[in-house]
Amino acid sequence: MLPNPGVREVSIYDYIKVIQKRLTVIIALLIIIPLAVAIIDFTTKPVYRATVSILIGKTPPKVTKIEEVYQTSPRDEQQYYATQYKILASRALAERAFEELRLAKDYEYRDKKDAVGFLRNQITIEPVKDSQIVLIHVSDGDALRASRIANAVAKVYIQQDIEMRNMASRAAVGFLDKQLVELKRKVQESEEALNKYVQQNKIVTLSDIEQKTQGLLDNLKRERLALETELADNLKRYKEKHPKIISLQAQLEDTKNKIEEETNLLLELNQKMVQYNILKREVDSNQQIYVSMLSMAKETGVSEKLEVSSIYVIDAARPPSVPFKPQTKRDVLLSVVIAIFCGLGFAFILEYLDASIRTAEDVRIYLDLPFLGYVPSVTEARSDTEKALVVHQHPTSVITESFRAVRTSILFAFPQDRPLKTILVTAAVPEEGKSFFSANLSQVFSQLNERVILIDIDMRKPKLYKSFGLEQKNGLSNFLAGSVAMEAIIKPTLIKNLSLVTSGTIPPNPSELLSSGKIHSLLDELKTKFDRIIVDSPPILSVADASLLANMVDGVVLVLKGGSTRMEAVVKAKEKILEAKGKIIGVVVNNISPQKEDRYYYYHYYYSEGSKHK
Repeated sequence: MLPNPGVREVSIYDYIKVIQKRLTVIIALLIIIPLAVAIIDFTTKPVYRATVSILIGKTPPKVTKIEEVYQTSPRDEQQYYATQYKILASRALAERAFEELRLAKDYEYRDKKDAVGFLRNQITIEPVKDSQIVLIHVSDGDALRASRIANAVAKVYIQQDIEMRNMASRAAVGFLDKQLVELKRKVQESEEALNKYVQQNKIVTLSDIEQKTQGLLDNLKRERLALETELADNLKRYKEKHPKIISLQAQLEDTKNKIEEETNLLLELNQKMVQYNILKREVDSNQQIYVSMLSMAKETGVSEKLEVSSIYVIDAARPPSVPFKPQTKRDVLLSVVIAIFCGLGFAFILEYLDASIRTAEDVRIYLDLPFLGYVPSVTEARSDTEKALVVHQHPTSVITESFRAVRTSILFAFPQDRPLKTILVTAAVPEEGKSFFSANLSQVFSQLNERVILIDIDMRKPKLYKSFGLEQKNGLSNFLAGSVAMEAIIKPTLIKNLSLVTSGTIPPNPSELLSSGKIHSLLDELKTKFDRIIVDSPPILSVADASLLANMVDGVVLVLKGGSTRMEAVVKAKEKILEAKGKIIGVVVNNISPQKEDRYYYYHYYYSEGSKHK
């Protein structure tokens, strides 16, 4: 469990310890994941990928510009290429390639429910960035077939493009043919209108008539000017009634009338010329459009017959020599990296979720209690009886040294003027190894030539009488009930200086018996007869027995199972002991490997064991 940042900062060493503790998980994942990937890769059918590269141009070489026929705006480049990519990935194109290669007879596609859809899923389109080149990938279990399909897709794509463009040309030819018929009719109508107008107005050569009319008018004007001059000269010599004056005046008047007639005639002629020019321009315009459209129709008809495309094959697909997938070497290397990260992540997740006490540091930081020592997992014994006597039967083992270390911690927990004569051993919850610890702690104290008595107060699930091979009857419950004397319940064991008080007959009301004053008097009496009294009580969170005894003894040892007991349970156990006004000597972490959890203590035990052997 990582330290609480509120207590102290997490260091690199804390992370290293987590990795060391969860090294088995990390190694397991490091083996399982790459091995699984390797097995999957070796058992997976290889897939080959063939690639054909094509160039998609914007427009093909043209004989005529079809867009001029339809008068369309320029095609948006991005939209154009997006459309082409969709066409390449379309089911219609895949179906044409399927038919082109006659894949319906191929064994790979014969039994497929949707063979065309299967083929379509084999095709992948990859545009090359900042270019007009597109890669067509085809993945298949057969290298040769993959290349054939890729080339076929490119081929039918180009053919389809040509067909679409020729379709546009045919539509343009049809459009132009209809327009030509209409234009021809307009030309004929405009020519007929002009001709009719000329005939009605008797216009043969308008330019000559206009010139003659204008010349006659000019002559008349000159003639009028001469008559006016002559008349003015004669008026100086003759009177108005003179015949010559009257003759000149008559000639002048006649000339003016002719000028007016010719002017009117010229204006009328000009008006006819305006209408004539309008009809002439319409004829010329219709003829020009007709000729242009006719030329365009001929050019479009030629382009319709040409198979021209803007799409070209750059590199044809070739059968690949190595599979595209699985790439076993890459996959295994990648799986190793993934396994390392998964292992580390899983290790830290487990550590984060682990709210159990494991190390001396956990005890000091999270419980704020003295740490008395580790008791390693028992490897020297198999049965509960052998475990309870491991100190006696294996005096030089590592576990015996651990009990001696705990004994030393207990002896130094209080000053010599206040020795711990009565020690209560309890746990937060069942199955913590409390009775195992009590039995062996009694034995290490007896090795100091102390007179030690072990009292089994667990009157619900007693174990110690079996461990020491004694009878259960005439025990503590019988004494508290008043049926036997104190001397009858003290039973010597095979171990020197160690006696045992069994729990006795299992009573219906253990807590009520312990609440009586007899247990207090019993402890006082036993203090006079023994140097050390060790009391094995039930778990403090399970029943109230330990709470009733906590303030009757000199100190309480709290045993917990390393890596198993939850933090919350141990904290509640501590609170219950303190509420009962008990004095907690410290905490013992049981059933754990110091080598994994706390290397300092491991080296200490190893050194102690080596010293004993020497």
